[in-house]
Amino acid sequence: MKWNNATKETLAYMFAVIALLSGIGLCVAGFIVDPTGEIHDSVLWVLGQCLTFVGAVCGISLHLDNTAKKIEAEIMEKVNKG
Repeated sequence: MKWNNATKETLAYMFAVIALLSGIGLCVAGFIVDPTGEIHDSVLWVLGQCLTFVGAVCGISLHLDNTAKKIEAEIMEKVNKG
């Protein structure tokens, strides 16, 4: 099976959403289980890792997308002038 860019990007965003929801779910679960109202350090660490993953996936995708569009616009501008 060949993977095109749209499929890869969709898969990356799906994993990012799953990681974000998992991290939030763990924090909510940390408030519910005994001792109620306290979140263990390990839960906060996992949430931090989930948020880092989500930020990396979304940030890298947006950065590459914007850079490609900027380069394309510069090339088109030079082609139209020349």
